[in-house]
Amino acid sequence: MGFLERLRAYLERVERAPEGVPAFRADLAAHRRHFATCYDRDVEERPERLRQQSPEMQQKIWQEEERQIEELRESLPAFVEEVADQILETLAPDASSEELTRLVNVAISWQLHVANASTGSRGLDEEIGRLADTARSQQRQRRSRDGWQSPVRYAFEIRATRRQKERHVLTRIGGAFLELPGSDAVRWLLALEAAQSLGPADEWRASPEVAAQLLKEPEREIDLNELLHGDWNYSLSSIRRLGAMRLLRYEGQDPSLGRMGWSYAVFEQARPLLEEIAEQRPTPFAVLANALLRDEVAHTLDSARPDSERAMRESAASATALQARMVVHEIRNALVPAHSALSRLVRDLGDAAHVEPLRRHRDRVDAGIQRALAFAEEMLRVANLGVEAEAPFDAAAAVRDAIAGVSAELNGSLRYVPPDGTPSAVGPRARFVLAVTNLLRNAAQAIAGRESIVEVSMQVEEHRIVLRVDDSGPGVPPEQRRAIFEPGVALRPGGSGQGLALVRQVLEGEMHGTVTCGDSPLGGARFEIVIPARDMRDR
Repeated sequence: MGFLERLRAYLERVERAPEGVPAFRADLAAHRRHFATCYDRDVEERPERLRQQSPEMQQKIWQEEERQIEELRESLPAFVEEVADQILETLAPDASSEELTRLVNVAISWQLHVANASTGSRGLDEEIGRLADTARSQQRQRRSRDGWQSPVRYAFEIRATRRQKERHVLTRIGGAFLELPGSDAVRWLLALEAAQSLGPADEWRASPEVAAQLLKEPEREIDLNELLHGDWNYSLSSIRRLGAMRLLRYEGQDPSLGRMGWSYAVFEQARPLLEEIAEQRPTPFAVLANALLRDEVAHTLDSARPDSERAMRESAASATALQARMVVHEIRNALVPAHSALSRLVRDLGDAAHVEPLRRHRDRVDAGIQRALAFAEEMLRVANLGVEAEAPFDAAAAVRDAIAGVSAELNGSLRYVPPDGTPSAVGPRARFVLAVTNLLRNAAQAIAGRESIVEVSMQVEEHRIVLRVDDSGPGVPPEQRRAIFEPGVALRPGGSGQGLALVRQVLEGEMHGTVTCGDSPLGGARFEIVIPARDMRDR
């Protein structure tokens, strides 16, 4: 399999594991000790193994084996990594670190022609030996192994996976890659690399500077002197990776073929992708990459935050998706009627519509409208890749999390009536918590500065979960009870007008429910949420 296929296969394996896959850290010291033990035993057994050979042949074989052993000793770290990757991909995907260490030692023993380690199965030993032979052959061909050639390490470096205790779990970055086909998957990797690159010499992530160089010189040979004198300032490792992504043709150094330098040639179809990176365009992929990367940083910080603070934070990716939905909605509302009006105008003109200038300009207008609509659709499609996936969750526990997030603002003015049992809903839990948090914060602001109360109650009514937030504040005028859920509409000075718009988006747009505003028995406003219970969604 190629690089992209191996990466996809690895991420699919991580996705299938509910708790992630074991995170392997090679114990090089232990492998070197095993190597030394195997070498000592090989030296002891070699005379007997070569006993049938002539003295001249014995000396020749001895020297060749010593050369190969020395070669393996020097490249042992890369050999261990390559074999471990192959074992995880093809033989033992769920192996623990201890099991993987033992299997890699079998591969080392195989290379040194001794039986110091075994799985207990002749067939499995031979299969590991075959993987070891393949790894050695690949090492000889490329002479060195780039770290990114390990899908495990590359996925971790670009944050497609995250380390959780002693396991690797899939992030939304990795999930987005799995959702994308072909060239879109490559665009996504490039956007991620460029967003995280440390500069042109970064071996793990292609930088805008590398992309600009490839566009400036789409074909180039690089000789050893350029590297030694610092005339070539770009990572060859990144260029090799772009070759593995099928964006260019790369040829490495091979003295046996008289090739003392390196060369590359960019494929024509790769130019648009490289231009996006070199010019740092704010494409939908670039915007989503930055949002998801911010979320990954926030996830790291969340481990030090109280649960109440986590409930109050909306993910950057979810905010980006919401913003994209609103933008696409406005673009459609503006362009679709305009396109229809243009078609009606042409129809009303009758024969005059066939006049050359009008026909030519109409074609340009049609093309421009279609291009704008297509861009809007792509922006929405890409933004939705970062949205939290639907999953069953305990609705009562989610409401308790939201209450904890605003308890300081309510300052003891909250009364909570919990439901009977454990109502289960289906949807994006974190977004639901945020929506309820926004309603509670809205109620807290309504009663601020007065002796008032906020009451939260939840119950299950005929396969529906009903959540009510009542307050004893001034209430909402009837004529404004629908408008307050529109983006930009705020009842209080200084309000953003986005909080209740997000509530409606989550509950109606994402959870197939409703949210309404009315009069409360407490004298103020009642916000009522109705969402399907899990048993109803499963039908």
